[in-house]
Amino acid sequence: MSTPAAILDLAFERVVSDLTQPVIDDTAISSNVEFVCRNPQNRAGVRLLLACCLAKSHKPNLDIRKPYTEIGGLDCYSGRTYYEAYITSFINKHELPCNPTTAFLTPALRNRNIFLTPELNLVGKPPILYKTVLSLLDDVYSGRVLAEDMLAETIRYLLIVKNEKRQRIASLLADLRTVYYYRTFTLS
Repeated sequence: MSTPAAILDLAFERVVSDLTQPVIDDTAISSNVEFVCRNPQNRAGVRLLLACCLAKSHKPNLDIRKPYTEIGGLDCYSGRTYYEAYITSFINKHELPCNPTTAFLTPALRNRNIFLTPELNLVGKPPILYKTVLSLLDDVYSGRVLAEDMLAETIRYLLIVKNEKRQRIASLLADLRTVYYYRTFTLS
């Protein structure tokens, strides 16, 4: 069994060389992962997805929908621990567009001890984000997609978003240099 850090590194290596190739063949699932990764309003969804997929990839006997040890049983785990122990350093190392704090401290997810099923109303904003994440967790639970594939696909989309942001910043800086050059040398 690989360590969580090794699982993250393997998922990263799997996608970094060609970000144009989706890991997940199911276009609906892949689109849902993209929606969660690109959501500008709330980054908790992607952080939750990363932690749960990492836990399930690390220990396949876990129920991905049970990231709270208070639920009890051998198939439960601490999603917050996975996030804080492994995901945070991975995000920082690769400068991924995620908040450094755990999703499990957000109002929608803290103080819970229930299964994260699609029927659950997490009372988070935007509601569609939370519904989408719960649906993705159910996709893994139901065997429609492997946790390792969802983890890699999530990282792939985060890298795409990171690269797009860097390109936008570079373009804006180039525009500023052009304006500065024009004003400095042609108007004087």
